[in-house]
Amino acid sequence: MTDTKTEPETRSRPDGDALAIIELFPQDEDWSLQTMRLLAQVAVGGSDLFECARTAARIGDRTTDPEVWEREWSRTARETAELGRAALRAGNVTTGRRALFRSMSYWRHSEFFLTSDDPRRKRAYTEGTRNFQEAAELTGGLIERISVPFEGQTMDGYVVRPDASGQKRPTVLLLGGADSWAEELYFLGGTEFPARGMNVVMVDTPGRGSSLRFKEMYSRHDYEVPVAAVLDFLAGRSDIDMDRLGLAGVSFGGYYAPRAAAFEPRVKAVAAWCGTWSILTDFYEFYPPLQQQLQWLSGSKDDAEAREKLAKFTLEGVAEKLNVPVYVMHGTDDIVMDVEGARRFEAALQVDDVTVDIYDRAGSLHCSYDYLAVAAARLSDWFLRRL
Repeated sequence: MTDTKTEPETRSRPDGDALAIIELFPQDEDWSLQTMRLLAQVAVGGSDLFECARTAARIGDRTTDPEVWEREWSRTARETAELGRAALRAGNVTTGRRALFRSMSYWRHSEFFLTSDDPRRKRAYTEGTRNFQEAAELTGGLIERISVPFEGQTMDGYVVRPDASGQKRPTVLLLGGADSWAEELYFLGGTEFPARGMNVVMVDTPGRGSSLRFKEMYSRHDYEVPVAAVLDFLAGRSDIDMDRLGLAGVSFGGYYAPRAAAFEPRVKAVAAWCGTWSILTDFYEFYPPLQQQLQWLSGSKDDAEAREKLAKFTLEGVAEKLNVPVYVMHGTDDIVMDVEGARRFEAALQVDDVTVDIYDRAGSLHCSYDYLAVAAARLSDWFLRRL
């Protein structure tokens, strides 16, 4: 077995403090960052530390071949699902459910560095979501699949509840980023809301998940339009308190959520978990490794078309329209989205109730992967007080 570095690396900082990075892949910063995203989900059952470490050991600490990445993470996804289904056949429902949940995460992880037209992306999505949905059916009704009508098609998603009582509750619609699936959001903060007596809703809105892969619903700058469709759908449910409705966006969702809240009066509080100002400058130009992904999700044929479309994804002229409580979260060591975008967004806000967490030690990475348990708790606590 190849020896693989699993202990945290400490990088020096100007103030003499240290930033701890868990580098399962010291040969590649992006590989390490994305795997920290997976490791962050250990606390809520989205992954297992040692399943991840064993996969990293098989990959080794020298290669940067995405083919090896996909092969080994998909192997772990299959093996974990097999363990889960064997447990279910033996009548061990909890064990089986948990394994299927983890398998979804590994399938999502396996596709990350594939090109957008690689058929293995659809395979990973199909297998991963199938496992999540099978596990969701074993939660006693706490996770319910939904289909939201939108422009002649449907957007797939879930309502997650604290219990199966059907009680009307405050609800947060959680929007993912450029490469997230609705299912992954359950482990990126989604479990925190039901733990505090709130519903959370996760939907594959345009540019994400099944809407992108199978329905050619590309992202759009006027994100209040698909968000309004989700809220229209929720308004017909007896377990959603439409007078206590929040909206949160993770990563690229840090644009989606404020944009929608500025034009959607039913939203009572909004959070940008990665504040941003301009997707073109703060994301597309700032982090080139995801440019192809952003071209894909925007329905662009090349770099020039993507730049033209993404130039409209800005909060200039929008931020000052927000008139509800706003929460902005970002990290100073975020290599994916420029923290200066969060600062520009904050400076443009004209509401009185603004909370800002710019993490410069723990939590300083993209989406606070290195501080997820704390950051997600703060996010849900903030909504609990506002809703």
